[in-house]
Formats: sequence, structure tokens, C-alpha cells
Amino acid sequence: MFRAMIRRTLLSVLILFLVAVFVFLATEVLPGDALDVYLSEDDVSVMTLEDIEEMRQELGLNVPAPERFFTWLSGAVVGDFGVTIVDKIPIGDIVFNPLLNSLQLGAIITLITLPVAFAIGATAGYYRGRRADAWVSTTTIIGYSIPDFVIGTVLIIIFAVWIPLFPAVITAYNDAHPLELIAVSLLPAITVIIGHVAHLSRLLRVGFIETMNSDFVERARLSGVPERNIVLRHVLPASVIPTLNAMALYMAGVLSGLIVVEKVFGYPGLGIELIEAVDTREVHVVQAIAFLGAVLVVVMNLLADFAIIALDPRVRSHVSER
Repeated sequence: MFRAMIRRTLLSVLILFLVAVFVFLATEVLPGDALDVYLSEDDVSVMTLEDIEEMRQELGLNVPAPERFFTWLSGAVVGDFGVTIVDKIPIGDIVFNPLLNSLQLGAIITLITLPVAFAIGATAGYYRGRRADAWVSTTTIIGYSIPDFVIGTVLIIIFAVWIPLFPAVITAYNDAHPLELIAVSLLPAITVIIGHVAHLSRLLRVGFIETMNSDFVERARLSGVPERNIVLRHVLPASVIPTLNAMALYMAGVLSGLIVVEKVFGYPGLGIELIEAVDTREVHVVQAIAFLGAVLVVVMNLLADFAIIALDPRVRSHVSER
């Protein structure tokens, strides 16, 4: 088992390196650079090509791509993403508060989504084939099919325009107090929760039904174990194991999936910073945000693999044989 964990860890490191290469190449193909955005038409009209080229050289924009990549990667490994190209502002200062805000919103969404999805998925799985299952299945398909920006727009129309209970656009700064952000983040949270509850509950329903039909549940019933104990102590924990990877990817994907929602509501998170960085061609900021999102996904997936190896004896025995 320990060897399997080491292999998974090394594979995760390789994946992170490949992701870093992909992120760097993806930002390289963006049209123009930070200098093209920084200089206005009036600036360009009074500057010669030599002046522009000299300024590009001062900003390090003419350094060969491989050299820039390994310089960036060596800093990213230790958490140093450098400074912005034009203004020389440390990127850590730029992404720190938005990262905390996105993590806060993601934590709220996760704390609400997981128990609600478990309850809905277990109910639908236990009453499979009945009216409750049909209602849940239909509702979750609808919730999973509607894009987040559509759900967010509908919520704004209902609860900010028709019934003015919440602000349509969040005006808090990215260094606002956490309690201030919590007070205005209900609509963004609900927007994401609807789709993710629908997805996770359907996954849990499938695992619940499969576990309910297993031999050990039937033996427990024949042994006289109360139905409630069977569901809570045996079926529910066993049905969670197949969905651990999906839940890990969900929790990691919450951060990257907030980009659209943050843009719709004006939430001061990483999504807004990423869009602004793309607009201004600040590739170092784009690379930092993309790399942080990739690290979160890989780490959460790795933890899910470890949990499955530790909790599922079938996987443990298979790993031991290898």
C-alpha cells in the first residue's frame, strides 16, 4: 500500500509538471503581450520601433521562451510567482486576497453541498423506482443541465430585482472582511450549489443502489440487523467510496468553476483577477492562478486516492498484489 501511495505521489508530480508546461504554452499563444496593452495609441505614435523594442527588452519580453519557462517554474515550485511585467507588483500580493475569498466561497459551497447531496442521493437510492426517486431524478437532471450563468442570472432577476433582498452586484473590495463577504455571497453560493448538488446526488444514488443490492447487505438483513443501522452504518459509508474521486474533483473544481459566477456577481475572487490578467496580458498572473488551480485539483485527487486505498479492502488487496 505504501508503495502504491509513493507511485501515485510521483505520478502527481509528473502531472503537475505537464500542467505547468501546458499553462506556459497556453499563455504563450495569447495574441500580443503586456506592452501592447500598456502602450496607448498616442504612446505608439510618438515612439520609434527602436524605442518600443528597447522597452520590451527592459521588461524581459524578448527573453527566449524556454528560459522564461524554467525561471518561472523554479519560482513557482517554492511559491514565488515573480512580479507583474509592467508595474513590477509582486504577484503573491495580487492573488493572495482573491485566493482567500475564493477559498472562503468554495468552503461555504462545499459545506452545504456535501450533506445536501448525501441526503438527496441516499433518499433517491433507498426509494429507487418510486415516486420520490422519480422526482429527485428529474429535478437533478434539470439542475445539472442548466449552466451556472443562467442560474445566477435568474436568481438576480428574482431576488435582486423582483424581490430586492440581495444586491445584484457585489461591490466589496478583495481585501474586505470575511464576514462582509459572507453577508453578500448567498446568491453566488446558491448558483453553484444547485448544479453541484444535482451532480453529486446522482453519483451517490448509483452507489447507494449498488450497495443496497450487495450480498453483505442481504446477509445483514437476514441476520436481523435493523434497517436503519444497515443504511447508516453499512450502506451509506460503502456507497461513498466509489464517489470519493468525484467529490475530490468537485471540491477542487469549485475554485476553478467559480470564474463565471464571480464574473456574473462581481465577487472579488480569483476569477475576476484571472479575467483582468488575460485582458491586460499579464501572463505571469494568469500562469500563477492556473497553476494554483491545477495544484489544488491534483492534491485533492491524490488525497481521494489515498482515502480509497485506506477505506476499500478490495482496492487495498489489489494494490498489495501489484
